[in-house]
Amino acid sequence: MSVTLTKETTEAAVKFFEAKLAYEAGPVGLNQLIQNKEKVQIIDLRTPELYKKGHVPTAVNVQYDELEAYLPKLNKDVNTIVYCYDITCHLSAKGALLLAQKGYRVQELVGGFNSFAEKGYTVEGKSEASSCSSGANSCG
Repeated sequence: MSVTLTKETTEAAVKFFEAKLAYEAGPVGLNQLIQNKEKVQIIDLRTPELYKKGHVPTAVNVQYDELEAYLPKLNKDVNTIVYCYDITCHLSAKGALLLAQKGYRVQELVGGFNSFAEKGYTVEGKSEASSCSSGANSCG
């Protein structure tokens, strides 16, 4: 699908990319937050098995189906970054949407756990990158 560039579509593109940048975190930025010990809440939405094999430091593992019940444990005044498996996984977008609807400051980690691990950043656990799996806790 092609869009004819007009003043209106250019203005719409500016709004879109400003919002995209505001609500996404990249692996480099997340690693800097962790290294600088900045206050951030990180939620890993992958399976518990993959979380144990490797996860972003300080991340807590919460299954998407249990995320709403977990919300009282989060601080609405602290940025929350959610992630799942990889660039094709939609669990983090679904989780981010739920958090935003409930009034939390939230960003999605672009590329998920795999993008963070592939950059060579320190991970907790067995340091194994993981890919999307089939089943109830897949990339939804």
